[in-house]
Amino acid sequence: MGVSQLDPRIGGAPAAPHRPPASAGDQPGGGEGYKRRGAHPRSRSPSEETALEPMDTSYPREDPRAPTPRKADGNAHTALTLGAPRPPPRDHLIWSVFSALYLNLCCLGFLALAYSIKARDQKVAGDLEAARRLGSKAKCYNILATMWALVPPVLLLVLLVTGALHLSRLAKGSAAFFSTKFDDADYD
Repeated sequence: MGVSQLDPRIGGAPAAPHRPPASAGDQPGGGEGYKRRGAHPRSRSPSEETALEPMDTSYPREDPRAPTPRKADGNAHTALTLGAPRPPPRDHLIWSVFSALYLNLCCLGFLALAYSIKARDQKVAGDLEAARRLGSKAKCYNILATMWALVPPVLLLVLLVTGALHLSRLAKGSAAFFSTKFDDADYD
């Protein structure tokens, strides 16, 4: 096969033999056999109507005049069945870093950080269900770390305040006892 017979458009494959233009009955939908170069058929100008080239029929194409699915009112439509869109899974990474640095009682903050990183990895990998599950575990460990780190100091503060109030009441009652002056006759 000579070089002149190779078609450069398709990487050296043999060129399709030249065919005469097809008649209107040869193509599906009664095609014209020639197509205009460049513009859409509806945007023809009189000068472009004369610039015709043979239509490339070397591979099957969709017929542009094929019927499209239509609704009852006559408009074309595309139907996609999707479930309710779910928000992307949360990994709580910032909260976990804060818990690991400041609220890391019993290493709960570190566990939260580990699960947050795993959730982010699964989210990037595209496994959204695993990311949701791991994000939920990270959230639980963050809540536990926060509770373990914040509740005991608050409880201690409440106990100190109530203890101080109770001691002040006792001090008022005992101050009267210590301020009492006894007569010498009371010691006999």
